[in-house]
Amino acid sequence: MTQLICGYPCHTGNDIRYSFSLGKQIVQQTLVIPGGGCSYYRSKKGKACTFCAFPGLTRAVTKGNGHEDFFGSWRLETKIYQMMFDTLTRGTKQVDRLAIFNGGSFFPKAEIPDDFQQYVCRQVARRSDIRQLLVECYPRFITRHKLLQTLDWLAGKQLVVAVGLESRDDRVRNQLLNKGIDIRIFEQKVKMMQAMGVKVAVYVFLKAPQLTEKEAFDDVMNTLSYLHQLGVDEMMLSCAFVQENTPLESMYKAGTFRPPWLWTILHIIREAQEKSWPLIVGGFNDTPPPVAGPSNCTHCDQILLDMIESSRRNGVLPEVMPPMCDCFNEWDKLMGESQPGGQKTECLSV
Repeated sequence: MTQLICGYPCHTGNDIRYSFSLGKQIVQQTLVIPGGGCSYYRSKKGKACTFCAFPGLTRAVTKGNGHEDFFGSWRLETKIYQMMFDTLTRGTKQVDRLAIFNGGSFFPKAEIPDDFQQYVCRQVARRSDIRQLLVECYPRFITRHKLLQTLDWLAGKQLVVAVGLESRDDRVRNQLLNKGIDIRIFEQKVKMMQAMGVKVAVYVFLKAPQLTEKEAFDDVMNTLSYLHQLGVDEMMLSCAFVQENTPLESMYKAGTFRPPWLWTILHIIREAQEKSWPLIVGGFNDTPPPVAGPSNCTHCDQILLDMIESSRRNGVLPEVMPPMCDCFNEWDKLMGESQPGGQKTECLSV
């Protein structure tokens, strides 16, 4: 549900999903507010993550047209954010986890004012139903001081910090996806959060541009194994979809990029389930709405989408076999193609 507050759009939505950190199915309410602009995006003058269109969107809705070359903070006043929060949370029923999404990092004051950060935490602390607050943050902005401050404001409620690492592979992460994340700093911040009792969630990206379907699958599996060794609480699979005004859209229109197959996603879920990895697949929609997303073919798409949604809600796939479909053989051939240093993947049986 989208609202206009002082002329600025904000959005809320409730969804049912499985939380491995809470060990149960939960109701998550997500508040989408226009932050002051992703600090990494602004520092790179817009030449940042190849798949994300949200920073440009927040600038457009807060600054208006004609500011495409403006890379200072476009943060709103605290009172406007408070009005957004109050409006979006008013009258909500039972919520287990409140998530704040501002298209960047929650902790830098250039993106979200300190006093609004405090306001959010205080409101969560007062709600008897909410057990967790989930925020997103770039590793360099996760500091001991900020975590201690936030935990103090939350007064015993759990803090979950989500980090968009996307890939363990330096080339995939920092060249193909242009994330600019030093793996050593990421590991330091994970260990610090774990020592402080902060729950750690990590986004993993499927499928980076220039990777084949098989290479993308292998990259995800290697990354999930790495995160399992680090002991993160939740792994969240972000499946590539194409948003307007991103480098990914240019590749898609040129025919050099295809979003991942649903067969690949189903295969990853099954592998993670067998290994008891805390993996949940993210949604296939976003703001702004994508122009293309994960798919197989018109004959089996909806059936597999329903299976993936069931795993998202329940933490496990339904105990049914996926349908027989001609497109499976096409996908299986892609997954069996020889790759440098790779072997054929043992694919799903149907």
